Amino acid sequence: MNRIKGLLLLLGVGLLVFFITREAYRPEAATEAVNSTVLLERIRPVMKLVTVEGDFNEMYTYRDAQARFDWLKSFSPFQKKAMLRVKARVSVGYDLEGMDLSVDEASKTITLRGMAAPQVLAMEHDIDYYDMEAGTFNPFTAQDHTRMEAQAKNMIRAKIPESGLFREAADRKQQMVAVIRSLVENSGWTFVDASGEGVPVKG
Repeated sequence: MNRIKGLLLLLGVGLLVFFITREAYRPEAATEAVNSTVLLERIRPVMKLVTVEGDFNEMYTYRDAQARFDWLKSFSPFQKKAMLRVKARVSVGYDLEGMDLSVDEASKTITLRGMAAPQVLAMEHDIDYYDMEAGTFNPFTAQDHTRMEAQAKNMIRAKIPESGLFREAADRKQQMVAVIRSLVENSGWTFVDASGEGVPVKG
């Protein structure tokens, strides 16, 4: 009987040690904290009118070789390359703050004497990475990704002048002037377009 009691006591002590040890070495629950701080720097009024948008879809190849000696750069362990697909939507139009308007309150006449050339008002872009190959001694870094995205965005910007977006926006100038004329004349005023037909085009 004493032997059975001893075995039960030993078993109880063993279980107690097991549970205490398990709790002591239990890994701490993972905690994830996300802090976000959004600062609104300033609010300013804008008067911009988008008259045309264009979609771009381009492939861009990035290559880089890093080595102490130039002859090593021809070997793949010192090279890295990536292929990127850039999708962008470019909005072109007019900054209405650049319009030369004169107001004659006596005759209730608004005269348009000139306006700025069409310009890029906004550009949204998405970048997808394909076929990234890093060298053993030349891995990709955060700076590489920043550089690739900047170069890809600049590539799209370089394509804008030859895309015809500025010409299309200039061709739509008269439609925009017609809208302004309608707003002015519906208010009981007279609108005079003295800006001429020709619109200089950037790019």
